Amino acid sequence: MPQYKNLVFKGGGVRGAAYLGAIKHLYENGLMRPVERVAGSSVGAITAAVLALNFNDFAELKAVADSLDYRKVPAEGDLKNEDEGLVDKRLAARLQTHSLFKNLQCSIRLVQEKGWYSSDYMYQWLRSVIASRFSLAKDAYTFRDFQNTAIHKDRRRFFDLYVTGTDISNRKSRIFSYETTPDMEIALAVRISMSIPLFFEAIPFKYPGEQGLQYYADGGLMWNYPIELFDDPKFGTKTTKGVNAESLGFFLFDSPQTLKHKEIKGLVDYIGALFETLNQVQDQLVPFREKNMGRTIFIDDQGVPMTQFDIETGDETYNKLFNSGYRAIGEFFSDQNTWSVFVRKLQSRFGWREDRGGKAETP
Repeated sequence: MPQYKNLVFKGGGVRGAAYLGAIKHLYENGLMRPVERVAGSSVGAITAAVLALNFNDFAELKAVADSLDYRKVPAEGDLKNEDEGLVDKRLAARLQTHSLFKNLQCSIRLVQEKGWYSSDYMYQWLRSVIASRFSLAKDAYTFRDFQNTAIHKDRRRFFDLYVTGTDISNRKSRIFSYETTPDMEIALAVRISMSIPLFFEAIPFKYPGEQGLQYYADGGLMWNYPIELFDDPKFGTKTTKGVNAESLGFFLFDSPQTLKHKEIKGLVDYIGALFETLNQVQDQLVPFREKNMGRTIFIDDQGVPMTQFDIETGDETYNKLFNSGYRAIGEFFSDQNTWSVFVRKLQSRFGWREDRGGKAETP
C-alpha cells in the first residue's frame, strides 16, 4: 500500500462528517504514520486542523470530534457588543427563544457583518480543542505554535497545516500556513475558511503585505479542493510531471442516486443553494483532470445538503455520511481497476467524454 505524506480535504459543509469515516480507515491501516502535512477548505479546513493535532489513535480523535454540537454551529445570537444597544437587554433576555427576535438579530448581522449567522460557536469550540493539546496556556495558538513541539503536550509533533481563505476585498484566494501567516491564530484561519458567504458573517483580517483589513469568506469559494497545493517539489520526493504521488485527496460529490436539492423557502435556504451552485463549477472541473484521478477518493455525500446542521453524532444522517467515507476509502484501495471504472462513470455524469487518445475531454 502506498505511503502518503500529504492529505487534502475538500469543502462541503456539514457533509464533512463523512471524513471521519475515511480517517478511521486511515488509522486502522497504518496510513496516518507517514503523514506530514494536511490541508483543506471550509469543513475540510476544520477536518485538517483537528487532524493536524496528531492524535495517538482514532478513538482519541473521534472523542474530540463527537464533542461538536452541529446544531449550534449556525448561531443566531452572539451579536457584537456595539449592537446590544439596539435592543433592550431585559427584553432581549425574555425574547431569546422567539423566532422574531432571532430574525432581528440575524438581520442586523447580515447588514453590519455581512452574514446571517455567527460562526462563533465553531470558533470557540476549535480554540478549546487546540488549547487541550498544548502544555503552555495562551490566549490564542498560531501556525508558529503548531511548529513548536516544546509547548505541545508530550512534545508531540503536529502536522504542517494549510488552510484556504477567500480575500473578498482583493478578489483572490489565500493560503494560511506557517510559511505565509506564521503569527495568525489557527482557529481564526479555520473560521475564515468555513464562513459560507452571507450564511456566516464575513471575517476581517490583515494579510501580511497588505494595507489595512480585508474581508474574508469561505476558502471554498475560489479553491474548494486544494489538492495541487503540494505539487511543488519541496513537498515530496515523488513528484513527476508536476504531480505529487505522495498526496491523497478526499472529495465529496453529489451522487445522482442520492441527490436531493433542498427546497428554497426563504433567504437562508437561498444563500445555501447559491453557494452550492457556485461550488458546482469547481466540482465539475476536478473529474476532468487526469492527474488527480489516482490520488482522489470520491465520497458520496448521500444527498445531504451542506447546510443541514440539524444532525447529531450517531443519528441516521450522521451514520450515512460516516459510513460513506469509510466505504469510499476501502473501495479506493481494494481494487484500482474497479475504482477507475467508477471514476469514469462519475466523469460521464459531469458530461465527460473521451477523445481519440482516451483522455478526458471537457464538454
